[in-house]
Amino acid sequence: MVKRISAILVLLVAVFAVAPGCTRDSDATVATSVESSDEDDALEVALWGMPVVSFFAQKEASLRDVGAEPNQITYWSKPLDHNVKFLTPNNVTLYIASHIETFDGPVVFEVPAADGKLGIFGSLLDPFMVPLEDIGGENGIDKSQGGKILITPPGYSEAIPPGYLHVPSAHYNTVAGLRVTPVSFEADDIEDAISYIKKMKVYPFEGDSESTVYVDAGNKPYDPRPPYDENYFRLLDTYVQTEAHKPIDASFIAKLEQIGIAKGKKFMPDDSYAKAATRAWEQLQTDFRGIGDQFFPGAHWTTPVSPSESASQFTYVDEDGNYDWRSRAQTFHWAIWAPKHLGKATFYLVGQRDADGNVLKSSDTYELVVPPDVPAAQFWSVTVYEFETGGTFFDDVPTVAISSKDDDLVIAEDGTVALTVGANLPQGRPATNHIPTKGNGHWFALFRWYGPQPQLMPAAGSERWLMGDFTKLD
Repeated sequence: MVKRISAILVLLVAVFAVAPGCTRDSDATVATSVESSDEDDALEVALWGMPVVSFFAQKEASLRDVGAEPNQITYWSKPLDHNVKFLTPNNVTLYIASHIETFDGPVVFEVPAADGKLGIFGSLLDPFMVPLEDIGGENGIDKSQGGKILITPPGYSEAIPPGYLHVPSAHYNTVAGLRVTPVSFEADDIEDAISYIKKMKVYPFEGDSESTVYVDAGNKPYDPRPPYDENYFRLLDTYVQTEAHKPIDASFIAKLEQIGIAKGKKFMPDDSYAKAATRAWEQLQTDFRGIGDQFFPGAHWTTPVSPSESASQFTYVDEDGNYDWRSRAQTFHWAIWAPKHLGKATFYLVGQRDADGNVLKSSDTYELVVPPDVPAAQFWSVTVYEFETGGTFFDDVPTVAISSKDDDLVIAEDGTVALTVGANLPQGRPATNHIPTKGNGHWFALFRWYGPQPQLMPAAGSERWLMGDFTKLD
């Protein structure tokens, strides 16, 4: 049986893990530089492997920044702030992450039933961020009733006992990425949400169900972003050394070998890999400007992904077998996780241009008028992210988002909400309706609907709810 190599979590540049069950040939020679003839291949495998890099960067950060090991449950006991460098997080839920390893056999991830007051939604994802199953909500594997989810490793063929929700995986690594929505941000409601989280469990299939370790990350500095330097390819090497791969990825595994990353071979990256990673970053930043499809007529809000990507349940393989790994890279360049079923529990749009079609600048100030009767059964929110960081909160700002749950939100008599975003609070505008930005770069926003209603995408002939763009203020 494949044995777990716990040392893989350290992943220092000068220390390279060995694939479970195999050894390295220390005398083997392998390319350690990206030659000019290989630059296009290096860019291609960098884009193909973008979600893998994000996956293992998150895993490293959990150990390095908050001391969480595999098969433990990390949770954030308060809404996230700028210290937590998740990509495009929200600040209205409590986050949970559990990096699950099945090197030693199946693992149980146990989720309690939601009591109706709390909201829970998340997914189990493989290293390519392919959602294996959702948890919570009407389309979750547990149907919000909770249950014992049994995650099995590649090639597992034993019978699954009654009482388990089976999730087979083609990989040894899985992440459970979840969000719990408290009733409110009052201390008692936050405590109730934390109590619910601590009823979750993760343990070996034949192990002790009471052995779960919980790690409170609070809002300690935590940076799980993909590193766009030579460490980008080091994390791809981690995948190659420790994982099984799907047949659809075989050609990319071969290309990795051509640029110096091969199972059982020592990988010593030089500066050429950093240049290749930088090239990937620049390509992804450019691609982000063209993300998704226009949603509201006459406005620049776009969907986070195209309909085909959602239809594939984020496998990025269509019914004809076409593999859209480029779009996958574009998605996980800015998104941390993806659900298997998009738009059921939450729905969101990306705003990165003003009414004139210009990208949003951090040094300017803008207004967004949210119309009345927002079609969200629970609540809505607007969150602002720094473009140059790939989508994290701005550092050292007092407010990163505004939601309809905010007690001090100023609402006009006609039900509209005028928000301002930018470097300066306009004179006469309420500070409670303002999200500050910093620097001379750019920003973008996500508008989220929690419990989206049919008015967002009504049947033909039905009235549709519409929203306009950010407008630059003088």
